[in-house]
Amino acid sequence: MLFAILLSLLSLTVLLPGVHGLPNNHHLHTAALSRRGSPAQINAFLFAHNVIRAAHNAADLTWSAEYAAKAEAWADQCQFKRTDGLLSGGTPYGELHAAATGLFPISTAIGQFAKDKGQYDPANPTYTHWTQIVWKSTTQVGCARSRCNNLLGRSTGTATYYVCFYNPAGNVIGQAPQNVQL
Repeated sequence: MLFAILLSLLSLTVLLPGVHGLPNNHHLHTAALSRRGSPAQINAFLFAHNVIRAAHNAADLTWSAEYAAKAEAWADQCQFKRTDGLLSGGTPYGELHAAATGLFPISTAIGQFAKDKGQYDPANPTYTHWTQIVWKSTTQVGCARSRCNNLLGRSTGTATYYVCFYNPAGNVIGQAPQNVQL
């Protein structure tokens, strides 16, 4: 399977200027691929996150059906870019996005975010995918996946697109020392 992993530093919803995504593409409705909601997939999303969090003394995340529904609505648009980072009531949330050609498991998608760990310096904190995952004050996650045609550019074929939303949002400037532990 060809992995063309692209990650977008989209967890900085309230901190950094917008990240420009690729153009809107056609969504593929694939009945065989459940995007959110199955107990096995929820467990896979939670396990992938919580294994990483446990290694950094962060409590386990719990599943948010509300955030999963919002993540699914965004993933189904097949736009590889960040949202406005706000729920309808104005509540900010964190977000991470991953996409790869073909099919790839949840653990691989979430594992890609953890690779940012090496960029973190407690003396000069940077905010990455990894910091959103291990952010101690974040308590909930809701994720979804969708299959999108040419999401990663023309002639790239079908991609699997993962979107995870986090509550409360992590990566808040000035709060890294109390929220991120190596």
